[in-house]
Amino acid sequence: MRRRMLPIVLLLAVLALAALPLAPAAGAQDLFFSLDRNETDVWINQDGSVRLEYNLTFTAAPGAAPIDIVDLGLPTGDYSLSDIEAYVNGIQTVSIGGDYQGTGYGVALHLGAGTIRAGTTGTVRVLVYRVGGMVWTDTDDNNYASTNFAPLYFGSSYTFGTTDMTVRFHLPPGVQPEEPRWHKSPSGFPEEPATYNDEEGRVVYEWNNGAAEPDREYRFGASFPRTYVDAGVIQQSPSWFSTALTAVTGFLCSPVVIVMGFIILVMVLSARANARRRMKYLPPTMQVEGVGIKRGLTAIEAAIVLETPLNKVLTMTLFGLMKKGALTVLDDDPLRVQANEPVPEGLHPYETDFLAAVKSDGALDEAKLQKAVVALVKGVNSKMKGFSRKETTAYYRDIVKRAWDQVNAAETPEVRGQIFGEGLEWTMLDDNFGRRTQDTFSQGPILLPRWWGYYRPWGQAVPAGPSSGGALAPAGPVRVPSLPGADFAASIVRGVEGTAGRIVRSVTGFTGGVTQTTNPPPKPSSSGGSRSSGGGGGHSCACACACACAGCACACAGGGR
Repeated sequence: MRRRMLPIVLLLAVLALAALPLAPAAGAQDLFFSLDRNETDVWINQDGSVRLEYNLTFTAAPGAAPIDIVDLGLPTGDYSLSDIEAYVNGIQTVSIGGDYQGTGYGVALHLGAGTIRAGTTGTVRVLVYRVGGMVWTDTDDNNYASTNFAPLYFGSSYTFGTTDMTVRFHLPPGVQPEEPRWHKSPSGFPEEPATYNDEEGRVVYEWNNGAAEPDREYRFGASFPRTYVDAGVIQQSPSWFSTALTAVTGFLCSPVVIVMGFIILVMVLSARANARRRMKYLPPTMQVEGVGIKRGLTAIEAAIVLETPLNKVLTMTLFGLMKKGALTVLDDDPLRVQANEPVPEGLHPYETDFLAAVKSDGALDEAKLQKAVVALVKGVNSKMKGFSRKETTAYYRDIVKRAWDQVNAAETPEVRGQIFGEGLEWTMLDDNFGRRTQDTFSQGPILLPRWWGYYRPWGQAVPAGPSSGGALAPAGPVRVPSLPGADFAASIVRGVEGTAGRIVRSVTGFTGGVTQTTNPPPKPSSSGGSRSSGGGGGHSCACACACACAGCACACAGGGR
């Protein structure tokens, strides 16, 4: 099954990657637009803040989803919603919301009546009156401060065409034309920005590229004497670690990485779901609720009703056979056992099947054990027909509780050891078997059960001989040894847990083989094809922000929600 699925998953991954460039044209209601103009003004203030103005002209592609929300990324979190205004085609119909769905800081612009419909063009103007924390130390000259900024850009799967991009830095008041320095221009822009003074007398650096890429981050920067901003507002530049972390974050946000991450996530979740399902060995018919309690089940059969892990069921069966003298453990690591002769009378079918799985070298034949467990599950399923699994489960959980109550109520070591030995399989059904055993026998001596000698780590294997109750006991005079309670508890817990861990090579693989027969997965539908939901729903965002030594801003558009 797994080998057949792997080529399919790989093919889907390849197809998904190949489809990335084509994704925008795939559906009539996908978000798909051109950013005809991207104009940003950045005023750098004396208090280390900036004032921003965006003028963004969008054209929604014919048949595409409308642009009704724009996620506007902001360079820092030092801003207020009340300091932001937005317009569409000169009309203030935009509401500013805090439900930003991009990365980092930002706001959501709900265009409202200004929604840009498919096949139409609209200009969004945004005024951000203050964003603090935007002036940093210059990494090349401690006497200078600097500001860096990256204007908005969008995911390649949402955009087409080129953008007429203009970025203007309005330097702090008082800066003289010969004092500031521009940073290296991004690729595609002139090496030197245009320089002039604005209406306020500020020095302006202006960069323009009439054919910029709407899905690409362009970063701009300028430095100026630090005396033109207030003392204490200049921030230290981030360390190399922060810079590297920002770059890595930007890489992880790329469409290819996102798609591959999604595919890997689906594969991991599918594998986990498949692994969990393989552990569900009960047939569907046992899940159908009937009426009343099914009494008279053995502890092993009750373990199936409780859907106990199969390695624990097999361990319970092994200890049950030791109690009856039908089996001796020769070694515990690796586990080797011996089927004793003669075979005691009155064994249950699942016990007989277990003995049949013992090979001549003392190892257990897992294929035969799987057949034995399949027969056990089917037998319990047959017995449960017409009965309530819920009521039956509660009934046998109560039996487990009462088994421990009886052990704890015993007044002497002799009686406590006898009751514990007789009800061992029931007490083993308790999820806290190890802890309860250690708590129960933490003090005083304990007389060992008669079957103790059949388990090699704590007693020599003994020759078979008749004893009361059909069990086998050591030959010769009967002498019941004792152990300190704590030693006994540690020994039995190690024995049970060790056996459960080694009785099969892989619990998941063993249980999966059983499940394949008792609760196989449903057959795939014969009808072919598939469909995907349509509509312009969903909030799309595919931008990143990675300014290393100062501030940056990015924004991304969202369609229909």
